[in-house]
Amino acid sequence: MKAPGRIFTVLVWTALLAVLFFVLRDEMDTEELKKNRYWLAKTSSGDQYPIVFGGDSRVFRGLSPAVFSSNFNDIPAYNYAYWANGYGKDYLEGLYARLDSSAAFRMIVLGVSPHSLTKKTARSLHYQYELKRAKGNVRRLMAASRLEEFFAPYRVLELFDRALGRSAPHNIRIIYHDDGWVETWWLRPDTTRAERSYSTLFKDDPVDEEVVSAFLSCVSGWTKEGIHVVGYRPPASFAIRAFEEGMGEFSEAELVARFEEAGGIWIDVAPGDYLTYDGSHLEHESARRLSGDLARAISERLGKGSY
Repeated sequence: MKAPGRIFTVLVWTALLAVLFFVLRDEMDTEELKKNRYWLAKTSSGDQYPIVFGGDSRVFRGLSPAVFSSNFNDIPAYNYAYWANGYGKDYLEGLYARLDSSAAFRMIVLGVSPHSLTKKTARSLHYQYELKRAKGNVRRLMAASRLEEFFAPYRVLELFDRALGRSAPHNIRIIYHDDGWVETWWLRPDTTRAERSYSTLFKDDPVDEEVVSAFLSCVSGWTKEGIHVVGYRPPASFAIRAFEEGMGEFSEAELVARFEEAGGIWIDVAPGDYLTYDGSHLEHESARRLSGDLARAISERLGKGSY
């Protein structure tokens, strides 16, 4: 084959592979890089807001600040929740630091899952890890991550497997929002998936009274500053709630009474009204619905003239 013919053949194959790449690539192939950028941006930012959300993965996946604000007089909000996060001293201080001290109206919304009140989660290991990572050269790390995503390698055989139906697409779908919400859903939900981990999650680590007391003391201090502190229990399947109340030794009624005694406002959330994708985390449409429902419920409790 003459040189011009070889060049033409190479160009044709290159074009075909490019088309194959764009048609068959999965946005989740580079999810790890997007996730790292999200946490880096979230932790390194010093931006403050009149409303901040705190909690664990049920909160960062389960509450959209944009939807909440649209149902709450358009007051800006931010989701500052972390993985397997607990209400320990360092995290509570970090959460408070994201609240705009100059705002006329200030509110902290806390998603209180029983797991966030144990000794292990009170150490907030993921939060601590991200704090250390954010002390590095953030701009360089962000730029490197974007370049790495752009030049992410793809295996041609894997793309052909997808084309032939021998390789299924990633089950999970994730969109990272600038307001801290991680919009998540599964193409094939399995509402019993989290039960395996929860069957041992509270082994030797149930809800801890020392953690609860310190948490409520913080709530009391915030309310005395004029900050509206709202609590709710993030929805989960009834099987998961049974683990929390059994092995986790969690009493929602007792916590609610003490939370309100500390000056907080508790919003009851009916778990059966919302759908999870794994039994523990809300799928994206239910997260949107909860965000609006919670905003309207808080607005009703506070009264329109208070914000």
